[in-house]
Amino acid sequence: MQAVILAGGKGTRLRPLTRQQPKPLVPLLEIPFLHWMVERCCQVGVDSIVISLGYRGDQIKDFLGDGSAWGIPIQLIQESTPLDTAGALVLARPYFTKDPLLVFNADILTDLDLRAVMDYHRATGSQATLTLTRVADITAYGLVELNVQGKIQSFREKPSPAEAQLITTNTINAGTYVLDPAIFDAYQPGDPLSFERQVFPQLLGRGGQMQGYIHEGYWRDLGNPASYYQGQLDILLGNMTDFPLVDVEQPQPGIWIHRTAQVAAEASLSSPCYVGSHTVVGARAVVPAGTIIAGDSWVDGRIAPGAYGQGTLLV
Repeated sequence: MQAVILAGGKGTRLRPLTRQQPKPLVPLLEIPFLHWMVERCCQVGVDSIVISLGYRGDQIKDFLGDGSAWGIPIQLIQESTPLDTAGALVLARPYFTKDPLLVFNADILTDLDLRAVMDYHRATGSQATLTLTRVADITAYGLVELNVQGKIQSFREKPSPAEAQLITTNTINAGTYVLDPAIFDAYQPGDPLSFERQVFPQLLGRGGQMQGYIHEGYWRDLGNPASYYQGQLDILLGNMTDFPLVDVEQPQPGIWIHRTAQVAAEASLSSPCYVGSHTVVGARAVVPAGTIIAGDSWVDGRIAPGAYGQGTLLV
């Protein structure tokens, strides 16, 4: 199976973190998000990866190289103009094999079992399998309706509060798909194309076999600073367990310290918090709960509660 990672967006909602770097390289606890995504592909036996590039794509090229660091071929496709969520798939069509495509949005943090989704896709004989998740407030999302066999019946636009009172569906597109590459044969390369507004509704309208796979575990859209911050806290608190921290020790529950950091014995650290690589935390430091200190920092005083809740995000 091939994987496709959609990494061409500008990450506008995540500014200012994306003013100087592309969204897929924004780090979670010092690990670039794209690094984690490539690792996940390798773990489930993906044969090759295609990554669509757009905004600051040169930084991603420099980071990935030819994929040899992961032992897997990586093909990079540069968009000359923004092609929306699905246009990059048409542009990358010459690189596809006949195998199904495992497609990711590059801003979703989840513990989704990729092997289970791939097995479900094969078992149902579907042309497109969309992972779905349940949400409490359906007014913020477009909805996907299923029948009892898990077959997709319709796509709904974001409902108004009044409409939401009458709707029983609470499943939304979770941003990971398994797709038959042949569904892109009808589209011309170089044209903007949307999964949500064109590809999926048109495939359903043609009578295509589309299945929904409901994920009941952890799921978070990291598209804005508040959610990006919360995602990191969820990792520290153990709510999101499928994000291994490397070279990090936990001397106390919820307190994570990189092995290259120096923390004075007199320093006061409250859970949850993270102290990054090559950081020095002095004897006078008071680090409140919810603080994330990036690498190469120096702290020797009280960190005041920040804009995202109990702590301060330092990057």
